Amino acid sequence: MPSLHPLLKKSYWVLAGLGGIWATFMILLTNPWFQRHALYMHKINSGYWNNVSNPESFGFAKGQVTPFNLSTSDGETLFCWHVLPLDVYLNHESEIVQKVTGMVDDLTTTVGYKLMKKDHKSRVVVNFHGNAGHLAEGFRPNTYRSLSGIPHTHVLTCDYRGFGRSSVNNAPHLPTEPGLITDGISLIHYLLTTLQHPASRTVLLGQSLGTAITAASALYFTNPTNSLLPSSIVGPTPELDPQSFAGIVLVSSFPSLHTLLNSYKIRGLIPVLSPLRPYPRLSKLLSNRILDHWPTQERLEALLTTSQASKTAAKITLLHARNDQDIDFKLSETVFQGCEAVLRGDEGAISFEERRSIHGHERVKRGAFAYRKVEDGEAAAGRGEGRTVELEVVRYGGHNEVVGFAQVSLAVRRAFAGNKSFKPGLDTE
Repeated sequence: MPSLHPLLKKSYWVLAGLGGIWATFMILLTNPWFQRHALYMHKINSGYWNNVSNPESFGFAKGQVTPFNLSTSDGETLFCWHVLPLDVYLNHESEIVQKVTGMVDDLTTTVGYKLMKKDHKSRVVVNFHGNAGHLAEGFRPNTYRSLSGIPHTHVLTCDYRGFGRSSVNNAPHLPTEPGLITDGISLIHYLLTTLQHPASRTVLLGQSLGTAITAASALYFTNPTNSLLPSSIVGPTPELDPQSFAGIVLVSSFPSLHTLLNSYKIRGLIPVLSPLRPYPRLSKLLSNRILDHWPTQERLEALLTTSQASKTAAKITLLHARNDQDIDFKLSETVFQGCEAVLRGDEGAISFEERRSIHGHERVKRGAFAYRKVEDGEAAAGRGEGRTVELEVVRYGGHNEVVGFAQVSLAVRRAFAGNKSFKPGLDTE
């Protein structure tokens, strides 16, 4: 048998080396430049060898996707995609193929926009992707293909400032929380005003970091002066009345960046702040150095409160895969609990929960691991659309792949259908 002493000695130095690397990483995170590069990872992408201006190379039909530039309210230029639904594409395939334009600066001049404009059944999903990469990175095209299979449903998505081919001209020349929220607001405002598409036929969809951008953008269109929004946001003009979207779907959400970092593990393996739990002062010192906060839970709670005051409907769906190795599904449950507390204060509000036990034999709505729902008195009594929040913890999909799964597509369909067509089925293994 080998001697244990050399093995223990090697193990000691390996652990000491890993600890030193982690400590160095923590110290570097206190630097604003390094912190934002580590958080947003916008420079890590495959755009150097994948041409995002050629959507066919990502599995789309010729002319199905139109790349276009969008100017934000503070002067940045975002690289965006408009994805046509397959049913619309099939009915106008010859015209679309003949008039393929490639990259455009004005989407309203394209065949795709004109088809969306003249279709009174047209619906739009505004998609906000997670951190790192570009709008066609990894599993993201699967999401657009899945959504394009929903009849009459167009998809708009963009790269945030500093990501992919989007500019980042404003100081500090890095992605920031106010900057990314401005990007989200600009894209939605462009849809509602320039493209003249109603919010009532629009679903906002976000994944991971995109859930934080979605929540902040939705709050802006309900109450642009809310104190939970950064004061440095440059709002677009004209300012709109409070908007009621068909639905807000958040996949792999988290209450706030601080809460996320306390449990987050890079690639499910390398912890960030969790090793500092026994040292609260040091943990607090590092937490206070975090520049961007992304308080998604508080913003959703404010959205629900403001929606009641402005008499606008609010339909929020939280989805999370149980096998998500990056963001624990319990964080989405925390977000739901905060929203539930807001709605339970309303007279006549109802909520319920179904959860699979360790044996897994119970029937749960939609075959999920857990399903929870809360609705205010108005929605519960059927007097109007009211305010509704759902949580669905699905069993598979991990962190990234789940966005292209059927559960997300179904959540979008239910949002457009007002959830009236849902009928629980058998939960079979």
